[in-house]
Amino acid sequence: MVTLNDGLGQEEVLTRQQRRNIERKTRKLEKRIANATKRTNLPVKFDNSTVTSFGPFNYLEAFKTAIGYRNMLENVNIPCGPNVVYSNAEILDTMTDAIALGMFRFSHMQSLQNEQVYKEMKGIDTIADESTLRYRLGKVTPDNIIELQMVNKKMLDLHAGLDQAREVWLDFDDTVVTVFGDQEGAQKGYNPRYPGRKSYKVKVGFVAGVDSLLNMGFYPGRTACNNDFLGFMEEGLDMLPRNWVARGVRMDSGFFDEKNLLFLEDRCLEYICKAKQQASVKKMIAYIDEQNLWEPLDEVFSVAELEVPLPSWEKARRFVFVRRADLEAKENLFPEYNYTHQVMVTNMIIPAADVWRWYNKRCNVENKIDELKQGLALDQAGQQEMLENTAFAWIKVLAYNLINWFKQEILPDDLSSYEATTIRRKVLRVAGNIVGTGRYRRLRLALNEWLESVLTEVRENLARFFRRRSRFALLNGIVLL
Repeated sequence: MVTLNDGLGQEEVLTRQQRRNIERKTRKLEKRIANATKRTNLPVKFDNSTVTSFGPFNYLEAFKTAIGYRNMLENVNIPCGPNVVYSNAEILDTMTDAIALGMFRFSHMQSLQNEQVYKEMKGIDTIADESTLRYRLGKVTPDNIIELQMVNKKMLDLHAGLDQAREVWLDFDDTVVTVFGDQEGAQKGYNPRYPGRKSYKVKVGFVAGVDSLLNMGFYPGRTACNNDFLGFMEEGLDMLPRNWVARGVRMDSGFFDEKNLLFLEDRCLEYICKAKQQASVKKMIAYIDEQNLWEPLDEVFSVAELEVPLPSWEKARRFVFVRRADLEAKENLFPEYNYTHQVMVTNMIIPAADVWRWYNKRCNVENKIDELKQGLALDQAGQQEMLENTAFAWIKVLAYNLINWFKQEILPDDLSSYEATTIRRKVLRVAGNIVGTGRYRRLRLALNEWLESVLTEVRENLARFFRRRSRFALLNGIVLL
Protein backbone atom coordinates (compact mmCIF):
# COMPACT_ATOMS: atom_id res chain seq x y z
CA MET A 1 0.00 0.00 0.00
CA VAL A 2 1.18 3.56 -0.82
CA THR A 3 -0.19 6.99 0.05
CA LEU A 4 -0.86 9.92 -2.29
CA ASN A 5 -1.11 13.56 -1.20
CA ASP A 6 -4.19 15.14 -2.80
CA GLY A 7 -2.78 18.68 -2.50
CA LEU A 8 -5.22 19.66 0.26
CA GLY A 9 -3.12 18.40 3.12
CA GLN A 10 -4.85 15.01 3.13
CA GLU A 11 -3.30 11.69 2.18
CA GLU A 12 -5.11 9.09 0.10
CA VAL A 13 -4.16 5.42 0.34
CA LEU A 14 -3.58 3.78 -3.11
CA THR A 15 -3.55 0.13 -4.00
CA ARG A 16 -0.77 -1.40 -6.09
CA GLN A 17 -3.12 -1.59 -9.10
CA GLN A 18 -4.02 2.11 -8.81
CA ARG A 19 -0.35 3.05 -8.51
CA ARG A 20 0.58 1.04 -11.65
CA ASN A 21 -2.27 2.68 -13.54
CA ILE A 22 -0.97 6.15 -12.62
CA GLU A 23 2.57 5.25 -13.64
CA ARG A 24 1.35 3.88 -17.00
CA LYS A 25 -0.63 7.04 -17.74
CA THR A 26 2.33 9.18 -16.63
CA ARG A 27 4.67 7.41 -19.09
CA LYS A 28 2.15 7.86 -21.93
CA LEU A 29 1.79 11.58 -21.19
CA GLU A 30 5.56 11.98 -20.89
CA LYS A 31 5.98 10.37 -24.33
CA ARG A 32 3.37 12.70 -25.84
CA ILE A 33 5.19 15.75 -24.44
CA ALA A 34 8.53 14.45 -25.74
CA ASN A 35 7.05 13.94 -29.23
CA ALA A 36 5.46 17.42 -29.19
CA THR A 37 8.78 19.09 -28.30
CA LYS A 38 10.98 17.01 -30.60
CA ARG A 39 11.39 19.91 -33.05
CA THR A 40 12.67 22.28 -30.37
CA ASN A 41 14.29 20.13 -27.68
CA LEU A 42 17.32 19.35 -29.80
CA PRO A 43 20.61 17.82 -28.69
CA VAL A 44 23.56 20.23 -28.57
CA LYS A 45 27.09 19.88 -29.90
CA PHE A 46 29.76 22.51 -29.33
CA ASP A 47 31.89 21.82 -32.38
CA ASN A 48 31.03 24.63 -34.85
CA SER A 49 33.92 27.07 -35.27
CA THR A 50 32.32 29.12 -38.07
CA VAL A 51 29.38 30.67 -36.19
CA THR A 52 29.68 34.15 -34.70
CA SER A 53 27.40 36.46 -32.74
CA PHE A 54 28.81 39.48 -34.57
CA GLY A 55 28.54 38.61 -38.26
CA PRO A 56 28.57 42.07 -39.90
CA PHE A 57 31.25 43.31 -37.48
CA ASN A 58 33.74 42.26 -40.15
CA TYR A 59 32.83 45.41 -42.11
CA LEU A 60 33.73 47.63 -39.17
CA GLU A 61 36.98 45.68 -38.85
CA ALA A 62 37.67 46.24 -42.57
CA PHE A 63 37.11 49.96 -42.03
CA LYS A 64 39.50 49.96 -39.07
CA THR A 65 42.13 48.21 -41.16
CA ALA A 66 41.72 50.74 -43.98
CA ILE A 67 42.29 53.72 -41.68
CA GLY A 68 45.20 52.01 -39.89
CA TYR A 69 43.59 52.14 -36.46
CA ARG A 70 45.81 49.41 -35.05
CA ASN A 71 48.93 51.29 -36.20
CA MET A 72 47.70 54.42 -34.44
CA LEU A 73 47.53 52.47 -31.17
CA GLU A 74 51.19 51.44 -31.46
CA ASN A 75 52.19 54.85 -30.08
CA VAL A 76 50.54 54.21 -26.70
CA ASN A 77 53.33 52.91 -24.46
CA ILE A 78 51.75 51.57 -21.28
CA PRO A 79 54.56 50.29 -18.99
CA CYS A 80 54.67 46.48 -18.98
CA GLY A 81 57.20 43.68 -18.64
CA PRO A 82 59.44 42.42 -21.47
CA ASN A 83 57.73 39.03 -21.77
CA VAL A 84 54.11 40.10 -22.12
CA VAL A 85 51.97 38.00 -24.44
CA TYR A 86 49.80 40.86 -25.69
CA SER A 87 51.09 44.20 -26.92
CA ASN A 88 49.51 47.46 -25.81
CA ALA A 89 48.00 47.90 -29.27
CA GLU A 90 46.36 44.45 -29.04
CA ILE A 91 44.95 45.20 -25.60
CA LEU A 92 43.56 48.60 -26.65
CA ASP A 93 42.19 47.18 -29.90
CA THR A 94 40.35 44.45 -28.00
CA MET A 95 38.86 47.01 -25.61
CA THR A 96 37.78 49.21 -28.53
CA ASP A 97 36.06 46.29 -30.27
CA ALA A 98 34.35 45.18 -27.08
CA ILE A 99 33.01 48.67 -26.39
CA ALA A 100 31.85 49.05 -30.00
CA LEU A 101 29.97 45.76 -29.59
CA GLY A 102 28.38 46.80 -26.30
CA MET A 103 30.59 44.89 -23.84
CA PHE A 104 31.60 47.51 -21.29
CA ARG A 105 32.69 45.32 -18.37
CA PHE A 106 35.89 43.29 -18.43
CA SER A 107 33.95 40.15 -17.51
CA HIS A 108 31.80 40.71 -20.62
CA MET A 109 34.84 41.36 -22.80
CA GLN A 110 36.17 37.93 -21.93
CA SER A 111 33.32 36.39 -23.99
CA LEU A 112 35.33 37.35 -27.09
CA GLN A 113 37.62 34.44 -26.22
CA ASN A 114 34.88 32.08 -27.38
CA GLU A 115 34.48 33.90 -30.71
CA GLN A 116 36.59 31.81 -33.10
CA VAL A 117 35.37 33.74 -36.15
CA TYR A 118 36.28 37.05 -34.46
CA LYS A 119 39.82 35.78 -33.85
CA GLU A 120 40.18 34.51 -37.42
CA MET A 121 38.85 37.83 -38.72
CA LYS A 122 41.61 39.67 -36.84
CA GLY A 123 44.28 37.10 -37.61
CA ILE A 124 45.01 36.19 -34.00
CA ASP A 125 44.98 32.94 -32.05
CA THR A 126 44.11 34.14 -28.57
CA ILE A 127 42.53 37.12 -26.86
CA ALA A 128 43.48 38.62 -23.52
CA ASP A 129 41.31 37.52 -20.62
CA GLU A 130 39.59 39.74 -18.08
CA SER A 131 42.47 39.87 -15.61
CA THR A 132 44.99 40.82 -18.32
CA LEU A 133 42.81 43.66 -19.61
CA ARG A 134 42.21 44.95 -16.11
CA TYR A 135 45.90 44.65 -15.16
CA ARG A 136 47.11 46.55 -18.24
CA LEU A 137 44.63 49.36 -17.67
CA GLY A 138 45.90 49.62 -14.11
CA LYS A 139 49.41 50.37 -15.43
CA VAL A 140 48.51 53.57 -17.31
CA THR A 141 50.45 56.76 -16.60
CA PRO A 142 49.59 60.42 -17.19
CA ASP A 143 51.71 60.27 -20.36
CA ASN A 144 49.48 57.49 -21.67
CA ILE A 145 46.45 59.80 -21.40
CA ILE A 146 48.22 62.27 -23.67
CA GLU A 147 49.11 59.43 -26.05
CA LEU A 148 45.45 58.37 -26.22
CA GLN A 149 44.53 61.97 -27.00
CA MET A 150 47.05 61.90 -29.83
CA VAL A 151 45.49 58.69 -31.20
CA ASN A 152 42.18 60.54 -31.28
CA LYS A 153 43.82 63.48 -33.02
CA LYS A 154 45.39 61.20 -35.65
CA MET A 155 42.02 59.63 -36.36
CA LEU A 156 40.37 63.05 -36.72
CA ASP A 157 43.27 64.32 -38.86
CA LEU A 158 42.71 61.43 -41.28
CA HIS A 159 38.95 61.94 -41.18
CA ALA A 160 39.38 65.60 -42.03
CA GLY A 161 42.04 64.87 -44.66
CA LEU A 162 39.66 62.58 -46.54
CA ASP A 163 36.86 65.11 -46.09
CA GLN A 164 36.45 68.38 -47.94
CA ALA A 165 37.85 71.49 -46.27
CA ARG A 166 35.18 73.18 -44.20
CA GLU A 167 34.58 75.83 -41.57
CA VAL A 168 33.25 74.32 -38.37
CA TRP A 169 31.69 75.38 -35.11
CA LEU A 170 32.66 73.77 -31.82
CA ASP A 171 30.13 72.95 -29.10
CA PHE A 172 31.37 72.70 -25.51
CA ASP A 173 29.48 71.25 -22.59
CA ASP A 174 29.96 69.17 -19.47
CA THR A 175 28.15 66.31 -17.78
CA VAL A 176 28.09 64.43 -14.49
CA VAL A 177 29.25 60.81 -14.19
CA THR A 178 27.87 59.28 -11.00
CA VAL A 179 29.87 56.57 -9.22
CA PHE A 180 28.44 53.98 -6.86
CA GLY A 181 31.58 53.13 -4.95
CA ASP A 182 34.52 54.95 -3.38
CA GLN A 183 36.66 55.75 -6.40
CA GLU A 184 39.62 58.11 -6.21
CA GLY A 185 38.72 61.68 -7.16
CA ALA A 186 34.97 61.11 -6.96
CA GLN A 187 33.36 63.87 -4.89
CA LYS A 188 29.93 65.09 -3.84
CA GLY A 189 29.27 67.92 -6.27
CA TYR A 190 26.42 69.11 -8.46
CA ASN A 191 24.45 65.99 -9.38
CA PRO A 192 20.87 66.65 -10.58
CA ARG A 193 19.95 62.99 -10.99
CA TYR A 194 21.54 61.51 -7.86
CA PRO A 195 21.85 64.36 -5.33
CA GLY A 196 24.40 63.64 -2.64
CA ARG A 197 26.18 60.85 -4.52
CA LYS A 198 29.83 61.07 -5.46
CA SER A 199 30.62 61.78 -9.09
CA TYR A 200 33.14 62.91 -11.68
CA LYS A 201 32.77 65.92 -13.97
CA VAL A 202 33.40 65.29 -17.68
CA LYS A 203 33.92 68.14 -20.15
CA VAL A 204 33.47 67.53 -23.87
CA GLY A 205 34.03 69.46 -27.07
CA PHE A 206 32.29 68.36 -30.29
CA VAL A 207 32.81 69.40 -33.90
CA ALA A 208 29.35 70.48 -35.04
CA GLY A 209 28.18 69.08 -38.35
CA VAL A 210 30.36 65.95 -38.23
CA ASP A 211 29.63 65.14 -34.55
CA SER A 212 33.24 64.12 -33.86
CA LEU A 213 34.40 64.32 -30.27
CA LEU A 214 37.39 66.65 -30.35
CA ASN A 215 38.43 66.68 -26.72
CA MET A 216 37.42 65.19 -23.38
CA GLY A 217 38.42 66.10 -19.85
CA PHE A 218 37.90 64.01 -16.69
CA TYR A 219 37.74 65.94 -13.40
CA PRO A 220 36.82 65.45 -9.73
CA GLY A 221 33.13 65.86 -8.93
CA ARG A 222 33.34 69.29 -7.27
CA THR A 223 35.00 70.87 -10.31
CA ALA A 224 32.95 73.86 -11.46
CA CYS A 225 31.94 74.11 -15.12
CA ASN A 226 34.22 77.05 -15.77
CA ASN A 227 37.15 75.75 -13.73
CA ASP A 228 40.09 75.15 -16.12
CA PHE A 229 37.69 75.54 -19.06
CA LEU A 230 39.89 78.08 -20.83
CA GLY A 231 42.78 75.59 -20.97
CA PHE A 232 40.40 72.81 -22.07
CA MET A 233 38.97 74.96 -24.87
CA GLU A 234 42.43 76.07 -26.04
CA GLU A 235 43.60 72.46 -26.06
CA GLY A 236 40.57 71.47 -28.13
CA LEU A 237 41.13 74.24 -30.67
CA ASP A 238 44.79 73.24 -31.00
CA MET A 239 43.75 69.62 -31.66
CA LEU A 240 41.41 70.58 -34.49
CA PRO A 241 42.58 69.14 -37.86
CA ARG A 242 43.93 71.66 -40.36
CA ASN A 243 41.25 70.78 -42.89
CA TRP A 244 38.56 71.81 -40.42
CA VAL A 245 38.90 75.52 -39.76
CA ALA A 246 37.28 76.81 -36.59
CA ARG A 247 34.81 79.61 -37.21
CA GLY A 248 33.02 79.84 -33.91
CA VAL A 249 32.15 78.35 -30.53
CA ARG A 250 28.83 77.73 -28.79
CA MET A 251 28.81 77.42 -24.99
CA ASP A 252 26.33 76.86 -22.19
CA SER A 253 25.80 79.31 -19.31
CA GLY A 254 28.31 77.42 -17.17
CA PHE A 255 31.06 78.98 -19.30
CA PHE A 256 29.66 82.53 -19.14
CA ASP A 257 32.85 84.38 -18.25
CA GLU A 258 34.50 87.40 -19.89
CA LYS A 259 37.92 85.74 -19.94
CA ASN A 260 36.50 83.03 -22.23
CA LEU A 261 35.00 85.68 -24.51
CA LEU A 262 38.25 87.67 -24.59
CA PHE A 263 40.16 84.51 -25.55
CA LEU A 264 37.82 83.87 -28.49
CA GLU A 265 37.90 87.52 -29.56
CA ASP A 266 41.72 87.47 -29.54
CA ARG A 267 41.56 84.45 -31.86
CA CYS A 268 39.05 86.25 -34.12
CA LEU A 269 36.43 83.53 -33.52
CA GLU A 270 32.69 84.04 -33.39
CA TYR A 271 30.82 82.87 -30.32
CA ILE A 272 27.41 82.50 -28.75
CA CYS A 273 27.33 81.89 -25.02
CA LYS A 274 24.20 81.50 -22.96
CA ALA A 275 24.23 84.09 -20.18
CA LYS A 276 23.58 83.42 -16.53
CA GLN A 277 20.50 85.33 -15.43
CA GLN A 278 22.25 87.16 -12.64
CA ALA A 279 21.07 90.46 -11.19
CA SER A 280 22.61 92.67 -13.90
CA VAL A 281 21.05 90.54 -16.66
CA LYS A 282 17.63 90.67 -14.98
CA LYS A 283 17.91 94.47 -14.89
CA MET A 284 18.42 94.45 -18.67
CA ILE A 285 15.28 92.35 -19.11
CA ALA A 286 13.35 94.77 -16.90
CA TYR A 287 14.62 97.70 -18.99
CA ILE A 288 13.48 96.00 -22.23
CA ASP A 289 10.05 95.44 -20.68
CA GLU A 290 9.86 99.05 -19.53
CA GLN A 291 10.87 100.44 -22.93
CA ASN A 292 8.75 97.85 -24.79
CA LEU A 293 11.68 96.82 -27.00
CA TRP A 294 10.40 93.30 -27.72
CA GLU A 295 10.03 92.35 -31.38
CA PRO A 296 7.43 89.57 -31.82
CA LEU A 297 8.39 86.57 -33.94
CA ASP A 298 5.05 84.79 -33.50
CA GLU A 299 2.39 84.53 -30.82
CA VAL A 300 4.83 82.75 -28.50
CA PHE A 301 8.34 84.13 -29.03
CA SER A 302 9.73 87.67 -29.04
CA VAL A 303 13.33 88.91 -29.32
CA ALA A 304 15.28 91.99 -28.33
CA GLU A 305 18.91 93.05 -28.13
CA LEU A 306 21.13 95.47 -26.24
CA GLU A 307 24.83 96.30 -26.39
CA VAL A 308 25.95 96.95 -22.83
CA PRO A 309 28.85 96.04 -20.53
CA LEU A 310 28.34 94.08 -17.34
CA PRO A 311 29.66 95.89 -14.23
CA SER A 312 32.93 93.88 -14.11
CA TRP A 313 33.56 93.72 -17.87
CA GLU A 314 36.13 95.66 -19.86
CA LYS A 315 33.75 96.60 -22.67
CA ALA A 316 30.18 96.39 -23.92
CA ARG A 317 28.99 93.31 -25.80
CA ARG A 318 25.89 92.37 -27.72
CA PHE A 319 23.18 90.58 -25.74
CA VAL A 320 20.27 88.83 -27.44
CA PHE A 321 17.11 88.24 -25.41
CA VAL A 322 14.37 85.74 -26.21
CA ARG A 323 11.02 85.87 -24.41
CA ARG A 324 8.65 82.92 -24.46
CA ALA A 325 5.00 83.38 -23.56
CA ASP A 326 3.22 80.68 -21.57
CA LEU A 327 -0.13 80.58 -23.38
CA GLU A 328 -1.49 77.96 -21.00
CA ALA A 329 -0.86 80.06 -17.88
CA LYS A 330 -3.95 81.56 -16.33
CA GLU A 331 -4.32 85.33 -16.23
CA ASN A 332 -3.15 86.77 -12.93
CA LEU A 333 -2.18 90.04 -11.33
CA PHE A 334 1.48 89.60 -12.32
CA PRO A 335 1.66 89.03 -16.10
CA GLU A 336 5.47 89.05 -16.07
CA TYR A 337 5.33 85.58 -14.54
CA ASN A 338 3.72 84.30 -17.74
CA TYR A 339 7.07 84.65 -19.56
CA THR A 340 10.37 82.79 -19.51
CA HIS A 341 13.56 84.32 -20.86
CA GLN A 342 16.71 83.13 -22.56
CA VAL A 343 19.74 85.41 -22.83
CA MET A 344 22.82 85.02 -25.04
CA VAL A 345 25.95 87.08 -25.54
CA THR A 346 27.49 87.03 -29.00
CA ASN A 347 29.81 88.84 -31.39
CA MET A 348 27.98 87.59 -34.50
CA ILE A 349 26.62 90.19 -36.91
CA ILE A 350 23.34 88.54 -37.84
CA PRO A 351 19.73 89.29 -36.82
CA ALA A 352 18.86 88.54 -33.22
CA ALA A 353 16.37 85.82 -34.20
CA ASP A 354 19.07 84.05 -36.25
CA VAL A 355 21.47 84.17 -33.29
CA TRP A 356 18.86 82.36 -31.20
CA ARG A 357 18.16 79.77 -33.91
CA TRP A 358 21.87 79.12 -34.46
CA TYR A 359 22.45 78.67 -30.74
CA ASN A 360 19.55 76.20 -30.54
CA LYS A 361 21.41 73.90 -32.96
CA ARG A 362 23.81 73.36 -30.12
CA CYS A 363 21.17 71.12 -28.48
CA ASN A 364 22.55 68.24 -30.58
CA VAL A 365 25.48 68.11 -28.17
CA GLU A 366 23.05 66.87 -25.51
CA ASN A 367 22.08 64.00 -27.81
CA LYS A 368 25.74 63.15 -28.37
CA ILE A 369 26.42 63.14 -24.62
CA ASP A 370 23.47 60.78 -24.16
CA GLU A 371 24.91 58.55 -26.87
CA LEU A 372 28.28 58.52 -25.11
CA LYS A 373 26.59 57.50 -21.88
CA GLN A 374 23.99 55.03 -23.12
CA GLY A 375 25.77 53.71 -26.19
CA LEU A 376 29.43 53.77 -25.06
CA ALA A 377 29.00 53.64 -21.24
CA LEU A 378 30.89 56.86 -20.52
CA ASP A 379 28.81 57.11 -17.34
CA GLN A 380 30.23 53.82 -16.03
CA ALA A 381 33.37 54.71 -14.08
CA GLY A 382 34.00 51.53 -12.14
CA GLN A 383 37.80 51.56 -11.77
CA GLN A 384 39.34 52.33 -8.40
CA GLU A 385 41.89 54.90 -9.55
CA MET A 386 40.93 58.14 -11.29
CA LEU A 387 43.74 57.70 -13.84
CA GLU A 388 42.31 54.32 -14.86
CA ASN A 389 38.84 55.81 -15.23
CA THR A 390 40.26 58.61 -17.37
CA ALA A 391 42.11 56.16 -19.64
CA PHE A 392 39.04 53.93 -19.97
CA ALA A 393 36.94 57.00 -20.83
CA TRP A 394 39.41 57.89 -23.60
CA ILE A 395 39.15 54.37 -25.06
CA LYS A 396 35.38 54.91 -25.16
CA VAL A 397 35.97 58.23 -26.94
CA LEU A 398 38.03 56.40 -29.57
CA ALA A 399 35.24 53.83 -30.00
CA TYR A 400 32.68 56.64 -30.32
CA ASN A 401 34.65 58.48 -33.02
CA LEU A 402 35.29 55.22 -34.84
CA ILE A 403 31.58 54.32 -34.97
CA ASN A 404 30.64 57.92 -35.79
CA TRP A 405 33.01 58.01 -38.79
CA PHE A 406 31.98 54.50 -39.89
CA LYS A 407 28.28 55.32 -39.94
CA GLN A 408 28.81 58.58 -41.83
CA GLU A 409 31.24 57.12 -44.35
CA ILE A 410 30.12 53.50 -44.83
CA LEU A 411 26.51 53.05 -43.72
CA PRO A 412 23.62 54.14 -45.98
CA ASP A 413 22.59 57.78 -45.63
CA ASP A 414 19.34 56.97 -43.83
CA LEU A 415 21.34 55.17 -41.12
CA SER A 416 23.91 57.92 -40.59
CA SER A 417 21.76 59.50 -37.86
CA TYR A 418 21.44 56.25 -35.89
CA GLU A 419 23.07 56.14 -32.48
CA ALA A 420 25.57 53.49 -31.46
CA THR A 421 22.99 51.36 -29.65
CA THR A 422 20.78 51.14 -32.75
CA ILE A 423 23.69 50.42 -35.11
CA ARG A 424 24.86 47.69 -32.76
CA ARG A 425 21.39 46.12 -32.46
CA LYS A 426 20.40 46.26 -36.12
CA VAL A 427 23.74 45.84 -37.92
CA LEU A 428 26.79 44.77 -35.92
CA ARG A 429 25.39 42.23 -33.46
CA VAL A 430 23.68 39.89 -35.90
CA ALA A 431 24.55 36.20 -35.67
CA GLY A 432 26.04 34.68 -38.82
CA ASN A 433 28.12 31.88 -40.24
CA ILE A 434 31.40 32.23 -42.13
CA VAL A 435 31.54 29.53 -44.81
CA GLY A 436 33.91 28.65 -47.65
CA THR A 437 37.66 28.96 -47.85
CA GLY A 438 40.11 31.39 -49.44
CA ARG A 439 38.56 33.78 -51.96
CA TYR A 440 35.25 31.91 -51.64
CA ARG A 441 34.77 32.76 -47.96
CA ARG A 442 31.47 34.51 -47.33
CA LEU A 443 29.15 35.51 -44.54
CA ARG A 444 25.79 33.77 -44.28
CA LEU A 445 22.99 35.42 -42.29
CA ALA A 446 19.34 34.66 -41.61
CA LEU A 447 16.79 36.00 -44.09
CA ASN A 448 16.47 39.76 -43.58
CA GLU A 449 15.64 41.88 -46.62
CA TRP A 450 16.35 45.17 -44.85
CA LEU A 451 19.79 44.08 -43.63
CA GLU A 452 20.58 42.60 -47.04
CA SER A 453 20.02 45.97 -48.72
CA VAL A 454 22.06 47.72 -46.00
CA LEU A 455 25.07 45.41 -46.29
CA THR A 456 24.98 45.56 -50.08
CA GLU A 457 25.39 49.32 -49.86
CA VAL A 458 27.99 48.92 -47.10
CA ARG A 459 30.20 46.85 -49.40
CA GLU A 460 29.83 49.40 -52.21
CA ASN A 461 30.68 52.27 -49.85
CA LEU A 462 33.70 50.38 -48.51
CA ALA A 463 35.02 49.90 -52.04
CA ARG A 464 34.71 53.64 -52.72
CA PHE A 465 36.36 54.43 -49.39
CA PHE A 466 39.29 52.10 -50.15
CA ARG A 467 39.83 53.98 -53.42
CA ARG A 468 39.82 57.39 -51.72
CA ARG A 469 42.02 56.14 -48.90
CA SER A 470 44.56 54.72 -51.36
CA ARG A 471 44.69 57.93 -53.36
CA PHE A 472 45.13 60.02 -50.20
CA ALA A 473 47.97 57.75 -49.04
CA LEU A 474 49.67 57.93 -52.44
CA LEU A 475 49.50 61.73 -52.63
CA ASN A 476 50.78 62.12 -49.07
CA GLY A 477 53.51 59.48 -49.18
CA ILE A 478 51.84 57.27 -46.57
CA VAL A 479 52.71 53.59 -46.42
CA LEU A 480 49.56 51.53 -45.97
CA LEU A 481 49.35 48.13 -44.20
